Amino acid sequence: MDNDLFAKLRTINPTILTDVVRQDQNDSSFEITVWNVKRLSDKGIANPDGLWLFHGQGNNGKETHPWAIVLKVLERQEDESPQDNLWYWKREYLLAQSGLTENLPVKAPRFYHSEETSDGAWIWMEHVEDYYPGPWTLESYAFAAHQLGLWNGLYKHESSLPNENWFARQPYRTWLGLVNAEEDWKFLLNQKHISTNTRNRYERLWNERDKYFETLERLPQVFSHFDSQRRNLLIRMGKNRQKELVALDWAQCGIGAIGAELSWLVGMSTFLLEWSPSGLSDLTETAFQSYVKGLQESSWSGDIDMVRLGYVSMLAVYIGCAFPALTRIWCSTANKEFALQILGLAEEDLFWKIFPVLDYTLDRAEEAGKLMKKLQLP
Repeated sequence: MDNDLFAKLRTINPTILTDVVRQDQNDSSFEITVWNVKRLSDKGIANPDGLWLFHGQGNNGKETHPWAIVLKVLERQEDESPQDNLWYWKREYLLAQSGLTENLPVKAPRFYHSEETSDGAWIWMEHVEDYYPGPWTLESYAFAAHQLGLWNGLYKHESSLPNENWFARQPYRTWLGLVNAEEDWKFLLNQKHISTNTRNRYERLWNERDKYFETLERLPQVFSHFDSQRRNLLIRMGKNRQKELVALDWAQCGIGAIGAELSWLVGMSTFLLEWSPSGLSDLTETAFQSYVKGLQESSWSGDIDMVRLGYVSMLAVYIGCAFPALTRIWCSTANKEFALQILGLAEEDLFWKIFPVLDYTLDRAEEAGKLMKKLQLP
């Protein structure tokens, strides 16, 4: 835990805190009587000290009841072209000010206040509680895929797309900066357990990655979250007790190919062991059918093969191409404690648990190749 930041948060300006809590409570007379702050989660990967939960009691003159809000602290980084940097530090701060997530089928937490600081930015937002905590069932993944389809189906014409200059584009190019082929294949577990045949299949995918990039860039484009894996998705009960999908962490949002969002919902959720790798096929087919249904309910009438191509192409390049690098990073002895904290497994146990994902993504790469020929892309 960042002790300096924690100490700073414990002496937060009470005027700011009161204003934010009043927005959350929809009550301008609400007064805070008791409050505290703690780190929201110890499962964060990119920004483990960035999420804080402020909570306590308050009174509106008639009754006392609890409240809770979230502060996200962003650390300032060297400014680069936002479109070329998937991890542009300021993106979620700009999104919070943009209003772009209002009235979408996929919800974002309500943003109450954001401010740039000397060392980064602060975003005050709604605390969303998960109606289905713990591992999701296939039904919950189907619901999430359907909502993502409803969202992506809104963009039937390029003119309907938001086009902010801070959006991420071509996220796989930044992501694959993780790959260091020489070091990846020196990693003992990759050498020991990845067969020559599987490595040859991987090398074909890696050498042809530009073909997949070009395909993804020629498909219909939609406003995308680019990190819609289970840990960033919650289901809550909204108005009239209707389920709503809430997406957290919009720091990578931008413009991407239709269908590609499923590569995070299915592939990355599985890699992070939110879904069993042995059940990938079932998850894929259920999620894909639900996503297409959502698209069609949004009056999207394009070629379903294009949707499938967007999904399998992104899965191939985002997880397939990165797999040896990801195992080198996550399964190393140096990262044992972090892997245990985040995934509950480490080293060779973790390697064997996630290993089926590699073969699955290589199969999807071959499926993508067949669809490219069928659709004459690229």
